[in-house]
Amino acid sequence: MQKLWWCSVLWLTITSCNTDTKITDKTQPDKSTDSLEAVQEEPLRQKSATPDTLAFVISFKQFFTALQAADTATINQFIHPKYGLWVIEQPGALPKMTHVTSITDFKREYQDRSFFTVREEVKACDLKEEVWPTFDCADMDYDKKTSGFSKDGCFVSGPGKFPKTGYWDYASLSEAEIESIKSTLPLVQKSVLHTATSFEFHFGYIDGHWRLLFTKLIYPCSA
Repeated sequence: MQKLWWCSVLWLTITSCNTDTKITDKTQPDKSTDSLEAVQEEPLRQKSATPDTLAFVISFKQFFTALQAADTATINQFIHPKYGLWVIEQPGALPKMTHVTSITDFKREYQDRSFFTVREEVKACDLKEEVWPTFDCADMDYDKKTSGFSKDGCFVSGPGKFPKTGYWDYASLSEAEIESIKSTLPLVQKSVLHTATSFEFHFGYIDGHWRLLFTKLIYPCSA
């Protein structure tokens, strides 16, 4: 009888231990699940920090639509309040660069036309992501409407040779203005070329938005 009593006590003790163990296991956090979620979220954080070309194409379409509609408010949203927009023209032998903080204040060198007259020449721009085509003045003919580029269209790529063009060194700018330009150049990430006009649009991703930092409105081989 005593042996039976001790067996009962032993069985109750074992059962109690197993129950406590199960409750403890259920209350412990699943560290492996947290680690997996962190790994899965990391690429998303990286992607948001460095937007891909598709994100740029969407923003460029918004910019292009605003240009065609002469939408001043939207175009101004593409101008960063600190860095502004530098417009490059060439009225003569030397380039001219104008710093713009509001698009309504800018007038093109020829006939004081507004920035939105660009839409009269850049009527379509179906972006293709590839290295810009080569250019040769000998292949350019306004009468035959040949652009001089090895391929025609609208192309988007990295900044390419633009940061090394040095327009700012010949545009009669102050030292402070040149330094401001040189500090802005590294921000350029995406550049668009419209071969029919040879106009260029250079964008940087700043403060979570694509901004138009430089635009080159120069007709090649005309100087």
